[in-house]
Amino acid sequence: MLSEPLACVAQCLLDPPIVQPGDRVLVTGPGAMGQLSAQVARACGGEVTLAGLPADAERLAVAERLGFATTTQVPAEDVFDVVIECSGAAPAAANALRAARRGGRYVQVGIFGADVSLPIDLVLYKELTVTSGFASTPTSWRSAMRLIASGELSLTPLVTREVLLADFPEALQSAMRGEGLKTVVVPG
Repeated sequence: MLSEPLACVAQCLLDPPIVQPGDRVLVTGPGAMGQLSAQVARACGGEVTLAGLPADAERLAVAERLGFATTTQVPAEDVFDVVIECSGAAPAAANALRAARRGGRYVQVGIFGADVSLPIDLVLYKELTVTSGFASTPTSWRSAMRLIASGELSLTPLVTREVLLADFPEALQSAMRGEGLKTVVVPG
């Protein structure tokens, strides 16, 4: 149920490998993609902090139960080796660019859905490596399946609820309001 988004995260973070053991990692956006990215970064040996807004309290609580440091504060500048932007929000992306240390790595996972304004000169001034990935590949699927099989990830806490296909319209509205993490639609 979460293997497809996990394969997308694997495409962004594992091919080539972005997070090295001991890296300080900031993930912005505690939704499903952020939670998956945090878990993959930790599986690679990163020390992960997951950032969100005060309105993300429920999602951040899930991250805390999974053992992650969390914050609703603007991250400190020039601290993180790797910043992974998963919110799809320009302010979070700007904060992530500022939080990256000189020579750090910035990974865009979230989708903005529109043109945004960012302090892109920070890429130059900090000599950041900027990467991303879109969708998945056979290689990223194999990586995702290996991570699931290894038991290094905890996917069940990310499923907020399961709904019957007949209840899809209400579940979609709930997701559009940002409620929960991941809703699974099952045939009924």
